[in-house]
Amino acid sequence: MFCLVSRTLEWTLMKNPLKRHLRPAGSSPSIFTDALDLSTNVRGVGWNWSKSVHFPPDTRPTSRVWFVGYVLLSAWYHNVLCGASHLAIQAFSPETFTVPSGGTIFDPTLPPLIRYVRSRIITVIDAVSIYVVIQLVYDIATLIGVVVFWQDPAQWPLAFDNPWKADSLRDFWGRRWYQFFRRTFVVLGGWPLRIAFGRVGYVLGSFLVSGIVHNVVVIVLDQNFEWWCMLLSFEIMAVGIIPRGRVHADNWKGSGWVGGSGECG
Repeated sequence: MFCLVSRTLEWTLMKNPLKRHLRPAGSSPSIFTDALDLSTNVRGVGWNWSKSVHFPPDTRPTSRVWFVGYVLLSAWYHNVLCGASHLAIQAFSPETFTVPSGGTIFDPTLPPLIRYVRSRIITVIDAVSIYVVIQLVYDIATLIGVVVFWQDPAQWPLAFDNPWKADSLRDFWGRRWYQFFRRTFVVLGGWPLRIAFGRVGYVLGSFLVSGIVHNVVVIVLDQNFEWWCMLLSFEIMAVGIIPRGRVHADNWKGSGWVGGSGECG
């Protein structure tokens, strides 16, 4: 709903019409289906407004049957990884990581070196768990779209582009990580602040809105969450991107999801 509201604001200010160039095979143009797809298609797959969005190279089978089989195996694989990573994190502190209120990843009873090595291991496993959860949910959604609603497999491009291969913050957020909420963060934060502060405002504003959205989600899970930590971490990433040359409006992507016991992006 949040993305739909922000998108409605964007549509109000658009100068050129939105056009759809990708539909399920055998289907005919329909105002109703086009409106539904436009409202729910967060990356604009098949629409002219997504022409500058980065879609990872897709090596999955093009045949519908083999495509479904591939995605089904991917869902099973990431489901196993999800459970394993979740149990691994809980094993570090069953008394705190198994309850909704959670707990700190820093164990004050341990020597400093061991304490911080332990916290880094937990952070890495948590990042993996967030990745596999998002991929699992996307695989399930892909199966529903292709099998139940008979959508074209091309309407479900890959969600990630090997984020572990990123060589910079800009590469990670702009290409490697999933792009689902990029447009929302750019429209609500990047565009307004760019008017006042140029490129720097664009980057800071986009990450600011991303941090606010993450904040809202985490506060729902934990009322005692310190909101400034989330905003500060996102703005620090923005500061890390700004010196790396000009960041074009359509080459930036904000992160977009919170899962498990932590947050990545």
